[in-house]
Amino acid sequence: MTDAVEAIARAIPRPEEEPSPARIEAFSDGVFAIIITLLVLDLRVPREDALGGQSLDAALMRQWPLYAAYVLSFLQVGVVWANHHTMFHYIRRSDHVLLVLNLLLLLCIAVLPFTTAMLAEYARAGHAERQRAAMVYSAALCAAGLCFSAMWQHALRAGLVSPRADQHRMQALRFHWMLVPLLYGFAFVIAWVDARLSIAIYIVLLLYYALPGPSVVRWQTRRGARLAALR
Repeated sequence: MTDAVEAIARAIPRPEEEPSPARIEAFSDGVFAIIITLLVLDLRVPREDALGGQSLDAALMRQWPLYAAYVLSFLQVGVVWANHHTMFHYIRRSDHVLLVLNLLLLLCIAVLPFTTAMLAEYARAGHAERQRAAMVYSAALCAAGLCFSAMWQHALRAGLVSPRADQHRMQALRFHWMLVPLLYGFAFVIAWVDARLSIAIYIVLLLYYALPGPSVVRWQTRRGARLAALR
């Protein structure tokens, strides 16, 4: 019996033998860099023979949806990367589930060049086409939010997070990142009403998730500490 217990104990990897998240983070950084680079490829120089008598300034101004979509999606990818960096600041170990969830996140983010080009192409189209483009854009971001939140939920449940981390902040981040798919899901629904309202939600979410210490995280951290002190 003792031999069997010892054999099981030897089969379980010790913390120092478990995979490091360094390769996941390095691979993800490379993919984020490629995605951001691909976004700029949709910006086109107006051909001289296609100006049709209009000035270059006018031709450039006609392409404003491309510029707006590029900036919006560049910032979207940048904010996801920044939050991904924050997440892996606390993750000290990795496992197969975390690896798969990270790949699914990258799958959803990698489609942004396509959804961005669609949003720019149909920004001045009819209501139905503009609505569909905004819904596809929102759906991709909502799926990415689900994967991102699932990664953090799994990291907490599986004990992949540093034991020295502030547990109140860990739970605050859990709530913070759980909101992502819900809010982008809301943007998806709003696109049925007006695609411009959906785009306005993207901008608000960008501003909020770009902050280094959003008020919700700080409030949740303080609240968790107060509740723990009262027990």
